[in-house]
Amino acid sequence: MIRVGTAGFSYKDWEGPVYPEAKPRGFDPLAFMAGFFPCIEMNVTFYRPPTPENVAKWLRSVEASPDFRFAFKLYRGLTHAREDETLAPFLDAMAVCRDADRLGAILMQFPFFFENSQDNRRRLSRLASGLSGWPTVIEVRHNSWITDPALDFLRRLDLSICNIDICSTPTAIPPGSFATGPIGYVRLHGRNREAWFDKKATAAQKYDYLYGPAELSEWTAHVRRIAADAETTFVITNNHFAGKAVANAFQLARELCGTSAEPPEQLVRRYPDLAS
Repeated sequence: MIRVGTAGFSYKDWEGPVYPEAKPRGFDPLAFMAGFFPCIEMNVTFYRPPTPENVAKWLRSVEASPDFRFAFKLYRGLTHAREDETLAPFLDAMAVCRDADRLGAILMQFPFFFENSQDNRRRLSRLASGLSGWPTVIEVRHNSWITDPALDFLRRLDLSICNIDICSTPTAIPPGSFATGPIGYVRLHGRNREAWFDKKATAAQKYDYLYGPAELSEWTAHVRRIAADAETTFVITNNHFAGKAVANAFQLARELCGTSAEPPEQLVRRYPDLAS
């Protein structure tokens, strides 16, 4: 099974291109997105740990979409900081989603500088032990992790590797179809190189990128190879500025899943290629 969705759903710049500017009473953006896509990657949980009440609220939003699944980003205090954090509060919230049969994956995202070193292997081993039995995906961005010994190490930890599309650097992981576990996972961050490496650029500028047909075709080929050996494959578009992630997600869903759902009219007006 291949599930295509977006990273997040709550962006101010989606009002107009994705969500109607004049929203009807009681408009729920998560429910709206769940009407089109079978998954969402919840990136809000990267910035602060969720509570069981948060998760229960999100579950209510997708009640009308029985096939919908969530992917949650692990709190950054556990991946980007050397804080004395515990997994327990995060997993207490995840249990609510798992018990409702809505949990697709937990994503551990590490920064560019997280290399394949003995110290970092020990850190990963501790996290993997705490996440044992949970559907866990790891996103690393340093190419020292895609050697055969490193990939074997991730397999032994039962961590499914995330394949990424990101601005190229000498140490970046290139586009590919690596596999280390039962979950296939792809994240498309965009290729806005000029802004990506500009320390003054805003997050919106960094993720302001629309993939073209040739770039998407490159990734559909990778995804099909990944999905051939995975139980479930998630394809997440993170080039979120002005709804570009949503536009590309519709294009990928059509190609990979045969999805025939018509995009919102306002999105087609912004990105006319969707009409074809």
